[in-house]
Amino acid sequence: MTIPSALTPLLALVNNPSNSKVEYVVGGTTIDVQAREEAAQILADDAMTIAMGASALLQDWRARRDGGPAQTGSRLAAVKTFVALAFGVPGAPSHDNHVQGHVAELLWNRIIQERTTCRDGRQLVQAHPVKPDPKEPGGDGLVVYEDRGGTLVFRLWEMKKFAPNKPGQVLSSTINRASQQLSERGHVYLAKLAAPATTTHTGPLGQLYETMVERWFDRDPCAGAGVSVGTCHCHTPADAATFHSLSSAFPDFKTAGQLEGIVVAVPDFPDFVKRVREIVWSGL
Repeated sequence: MTIPSALTPLLALVNNPSNSKVEYVVGGTTIDVQAREEAAQILADDAMTIAMGASALLQDWRARRDGGPAQTGSRLAAVKTFVALAFGVPGAPSHDNHVQGHVAELLWNRIIQERTTCRDGRQLVQAHPVKPDPKEPGGDGLVVYEDRGGTLVFRLWEMKKFAPNKPGQVLSSTINRASQQLSERGHVYLAKLAAPATTTHTGPLGQLYETMVERWFDRDPCAGAGVSVGTCHCHTPADAATFHSLSSAFPDFKTAGQLEGIVVAVPDFPDFVKRVREIVWSGL
């Protein structure tokens, strides 16, 4: 099977209104049936790549997904172990909330990896992949860039799904919850994400990782925060105030690009998530 090489063109991302205090993009609202299927294929493959890494089991999963024979014995049990981290297995699926949250994270993961240059000229240096198990506590996303002046900067992200099952729930409440989490727990998330990187990176990048927590407390100019949400197209942001709670949570982050947002709003987000899971399970 040939998987499309890029997700971003399928989502047709649109920039925020000019009067928004937070830079954000919205995508997926006009996606057609073919592009929706291609997006699901990309995310399913990404999920297994993140879970399995360079293991030969990834090739086993792909071969089965593409119509090849199923594995047996301990080999099949091993593949199921990785699949089950986020999606569960047929007969024992993970809760829909967890799977929807993971797909929302996978959307962010791919968009950030493909956005090698930001609006303010930042160049992507390193993006930490999302966790293979969405139930694990800790930070969701950490990205390092080099700005126009050659200075390394970082952005700490929180990702959410918004698939309300009660009337009256609004997207902005989810963004507010994510913003508060970053404000109250961001230093803890950074401690978990940045400390391991100090053992593998030296020089300016290693020094940045070593000082990230202090810089976060100082609201240093090199720090920044972001919130990303996966949802249905009926919840597409309607005005410049959508990410107001993020700017309220971080009043010291005033430079363009220090606060960012992403909303991927596809038709019937829960059904899209189910399709991603179907593809993942097809590799068993």
